[in-house]
Parts: sequence; structure tokens; C-alpha cells
Amino acid sequence: MDIDQKQLKSLLRKTDRTFEEYKLHPSSDSYAEAYEQAKNELDHYLAEVRKSISHRSF
Repeated sequence: MDIDQKQLKSLLRKTDRTFEEYKLHPSSDSYAEAYEQAKNELDHYLAEVRKSISHRSF
């Protein structure tokens, strides 16, 4: 998997946006869930990139 800058930027924006919304509504379950989902998507993408890079190193 190559690093797709558009995908990475999109995931970062989504994570930032959902975090800002969650900060404004900390007691909201839906904002908390949206933020957790965005974080998980970003974490998954970064794990795939790291895996891809580590395979190329060998």
C-alpha cells in the first residue's frame, strides 16, 4: 500500500473535525462515537501504511 496523501489528509481532517465537535458536546454519545470511529479509521490506515513500508524494507 502506497501512502495516499489525499486519503491521509481526509482522515486527518475527519478526525480533527469530529474531535472539535466532541469537545463542544462532551456529553453526547453520538459525537463521542463519531470521534472514536474517525480515530479508528485513521489508526487502521496508518497501521496499513506502516505494514506496507516494513515489507518494502526487507
